[in-house]
Amino acid sequence: MANKQQRRLGRGVAPLPASNPLIVRANVNRREEKSSDYFSVYANDVQLQTTPWDMRLTLGVISSLPTDDVGPVTVTQLGELRISLQLAKKLTMLMFKQISVYEERLGEIPVPKD
Repeated sequence: MANKQQRRLGRGVAPLPASNPLIVRANVNRREEKSSDYFSVYANDVQLQTTPWDMRLTLGVISSLPTDDVGPVTVTQLGELRISLQLAKKLTMLMFKQISVYEERLGEIPVPKD
C-alpha cells in the first residue's frame, strides 16, 4: 500500500519487476532504418493539446513578429505529432535528464518570458 501511495503523491516510483513480460526495454539490441517518408523539421513554436488518451503537439515556426506590442505573431504550422500519454511522460523524463546534463556541463539555459 505504501508504494501505491508514494506513486500517487509523486514521492518516488518503485521499479516494476524485471520479470514483467509486458515491459519493453529501450536498451535492447536494435537496428534502425529510415522510412522513405522520413523527414526532419525545426520548430520554435509548439501548441499542446491533451485528451484522456493522447497528447498532440502542433509544431510551427514563428514567421513574423509584430511591429508593435499589440499586433499578432504569425506562426506557420508545419505539422503535428500525436503520442500516447505514456510516451509523453517518458519523453518528458528523458528530456529533463538530457537538459540537466547539458546545464551541468555548460551552464543554465535561460528561459524567455511568456
